[in-house]
Amino acid sequence: MKNFIKLLGVCFFAASIFTFNACSNDDEVVIEVVDGVNVADGLYLAVTGSDPVSGAVLTAETVEDDGFSSQDRAGFVGGYVYLEAGDYNFVQVEGKAITNTWGGATEDVTDAGSSCDFNTYTVVSLEANGAAFNVANSGLYRVTFDQLTSEMVVYQIVHPGIIGNATPGGWGEETSLTDGSVDANGGSWSMADVILRNGEWKVRFNCRWNLARLIDPNGGFAEANGYQMFTNLGGEVGNLQNGNDAPNIAQTEEGVYTITINWSSLDGWAMVAERTGDAPVLTFDPNDYNLGVIGDASAGGWDADRDMLYKLDGTTHKWYGVVTLADAGEFKIRANDAWDFNLGGALAADGVEVTLGEGGANVATPGAGQYYLVVSTADEGATWQATMTASGWGVIGSATVGGWDADQDMTADGFDSGITTYSYTGAFTEGEFKMRAGDDWALNIGGTLGGLTLDGANVAVSEAGDYKVTLSFDGSLYTATFEAQ
Repeated sequence: MKNFIKLLGVCFFAASIFTFNACSNDDEVVIEVVDGVNVADGLYLAVTGSDPVSGAVLTAETVEDDGFSSQDRAGFVGGYVYLEAGDYNFVQVEGKAITNTWGGATEDVTDAGSSCDFNTYTVVSLEANGAAFNVANSGLYRVTFDQLTSEMVVYQIVHPGIIGNATPGGWGEETSLTDGSVDANGGSWSMADVILRNGEWKVRFNCRWNLARLIDPNGGFAEANGYQMFTNLGGEVGNLQNGNDAPNIAQTEEGVYTITINWSSLDGWAMVAERTGDAPVLTFDPNDYNLGVIGDASAGGWDADRDMLYKLDGTTHKWYGVVTLADAGEFKIRANDAWDFNLGGALAADGVEVTLGEGGANVATPGAGQYYLVVSTADEGATWQATMTASGWGVIGSATVGGWDADQDMTADGFDSGITTYSYTGAFTEGEFKMRAGDDWALNIGGTLGGLTLDGANVAVSEAGDYKVTLSFDGSLYTATFEAQ
């Protein structure tokens, strides 16, 4: 269909969707309007029966790979799109025309990937010329399409947040920016009086790093096993980038900040960090508290401590360790191999955080085995908290059967002459691995087998085969052997 518009008294250059028919002597202009879709070639979400708009385009993205890196995936596209409640189709535009249309059945899926319980999203099984699918609530959505599985994910974004060792909650607890809203014109969320310390941080959405669409959760990131899409941003405050391949945001000036995160359909995500004051001075020195575990339930008895490893997590000081305990006996936590400062009280192996008292009672062993222990203070030593869980060391990595997704538990072999050992025997492929505690990255060790360090480098496996990994702890130093079987 063609439409004709007659303009009198003006002659001008028309946009690309218009063509001139004539420009007469009396400046009468007749413009022929050619029907077409006025967006660039690409893939779009479109209200059923309407042309797509530029803000609903999906563009090529990477997905997660081994070691928290990223990889390309053929036909994978995504974006952040504001959707009004209603019916939609997925369309392809080429040369100002819609050349393909998809629709399909929807399924609501729930997982446990968000620590804030934003765990339900919609999966659309797309097929050519399929029926329109419905979006029930107006809002901003993380939308992706995977060509290899013919599925679209539609996940509503409630709020952004910041997380990292530069932020108040460290890497373990997100600081969520819940003060804000979004509509079709854009959105903004902000938080004042945020204390940032020197370190690193990232932005993520709905308290979630990613959303996993792996066919086999323990099958790794091979193309045929599905994908894991990103829901985090990194890079720089003034230049946010999508995904794990974007570096952590470096924080080099401590202070009190107002953090504002903006979104618009044209410009995407942007962030402003306005420094409004100086950060409170920290007077607590963790070097004065080199914590360790001691007691007749542990390998060193009451004569030798089993040192814990320290990390600053935001403004919270934390000490981590795996301790092997006997079936009978007691233990305490003390500082600097001396009794000037010691902690005790009731502590069960249930993962529940409790407050320990200075000079408190001995802690009874929960039974023979290995236990993951975390001691922390968030108020510079005024109070002390601890958790203990009935889990210990595991092996994880691209060289293991579980990839980077699932730990292979090590066995606590007990202790002899003050040396505690843990072991794992199994199949390894060419690749890398590390050892971590409690199925969590807070306590992980790597680097040189003869002297493993906290957060050390991945350990390389150059040849596939069956191997035995033996981890030894003499109370202060972790070492390991890696032997072919």
